[in-house]
Amino acid sequence: MNLRKPTKWLLLFVFFLGVAFARLAHDAAAAEKIKFALPGNSMGYLPLFVAVHRGFFKDEGIDIELPRLVPAMAQNALMAGEVQYHGLADSGLRLAARGAPIKAIFYGADRPMYYLVGQKEVRSVAELKGKKVGVSQFGGTSDLSARLALKHFGVEPERDALIIQIGVEGTRIAALRAASVEAIIVPVPAVVLLKRDGFNVISFLGDVVEFASNGYSTTDQRIKEHPEEVKKVLRAMYRGLRFSKENPEETIKIIEREWKVEPVVARESYQAIIPALNDDGIIGEKQLKVHFDIIRRTEKNIGEIPVEKVIDFRLLREVRRELSGK
Repeated sequence: MNLRKPTKWLLLFVFFLGVAFARLAHDAAAAEKIKFALPGNSMGYLPLFVAVHRGFFKDEGIDIELPRLVPAMAQNALMAGEVQYHGLADSGLRLAARGAPIKAIFYGADRPMYYLVGQKEVRSVAELKGKKVGVSQFGGTSDLSARLALKHFGVEPERDALIIQIGVEGTRIAALRAASVEAIIVPVPAVVLLKRDGFNVISFLGDVVEFASNGYSTTDQRIKEHPEEVKKVLRAMYRGLRFSKENPEETIKIIEREWKVEPVVARESYQAIIPALNDDGIIGEKQLKVHFDIIRRTEKNIGEIPVEKVIDFRLLREVRRELSGK
């Protein structure tokens, strides 16, 4: 009986199996581990989650982690190098205006993706006079959106309505259900679910407020010392943004999986988000001016804010040229 031939094939099989495992081990070791802090699981970060689900970060050789940190902790973690990026560019602008060495590098929207949702008896913004409105944190996107929307409808924040800092989305929803506040600011899909439960959707803030929203930041040091890594991150996010806008059906399925909602809620949520998304992650001075005006109004020691002090789109523009030719 000739055992040499089977032995030969067995040895070849073992050899190629070893090569395959070695390659997998090399790829795993070569992947750059990036921590990207988020304050929660808001659907406002849809382009980022699409990039994760579609494997765009893996395409760049990035092993991405998305730790959830409250805003103050996320800012501290970014400055300490414990995370490399975060999705809190709105409040980060304020720190950058004070002189912190951080920059916003990508904005997914040019208007807030928030809704003002009230108790069943509250049917208009005007009816919030003398009432309490819950936001996440002072200076954050929900706070800015609430103040601008109230003012648009003739309700002066602080004088006519009390804005309360409550915290993350789940806490705000609990406060509304407990009738601790008359209205809250929420993104999708919360607005869809609250509407089903009989609460009133008073206003889509994106209809009356236009400013940069759902932004992402990193440190000046990261941009200077690791520009290629930053470009990889931006390339994945740019692709996630474009995919979100150009592939509605597949994006809706991603919403179903990531946020564990039924198809009809996913579709309604997508339709609510898509008008706010911009085309390329870049926003102009018009959308930034609202932020700057509020920062200067609340912090008297801050004067004019040069855009280049708080924003750096240079690498994103390179990515856009590479991927779209524009």
